Amino acid sequence: MAKYLQVSFYTLMGIKTIINLGDFSYAEWIVYDNNVPKYHVNLYTENESDMTINSLINKGIESIETVISKISIKQEANLHLAKMPLIRLTKKEEYVELDLQPLPDSWLKNI
Repeated sequence: MAKYLQVSFYTLMGIKTIINLGDFSYAEWIVYDNNVPKYHVNLYTENESDMTINSLINKGIESIETVISKISIKQEANLHLAKMPLIRLTKKEEYVELDLQPLPDSWLKNI
């Protein structure tokens, strides 16, 4: 379990809650499944799935968005990355403990 900063915003579409990794989190993403944070992709770990994604991105074959999109289609899941709303007013910030696993290795086969 790790602590993540959860930020809630007032937006034009209602209240939106995201996990914010901060401005200095290069090559890290939170992957959401049905608007719930499920997976943490960190390209600087020794995890096999993260290393596979890293090689796809570094070779210029894929972007992180296309990798997540392809996995979502193959697994028939609703996977996506969070996007910061353009017009927002911060409602609440709090640290929450989440157990976010890396993407399963089997999902990255044949992408």
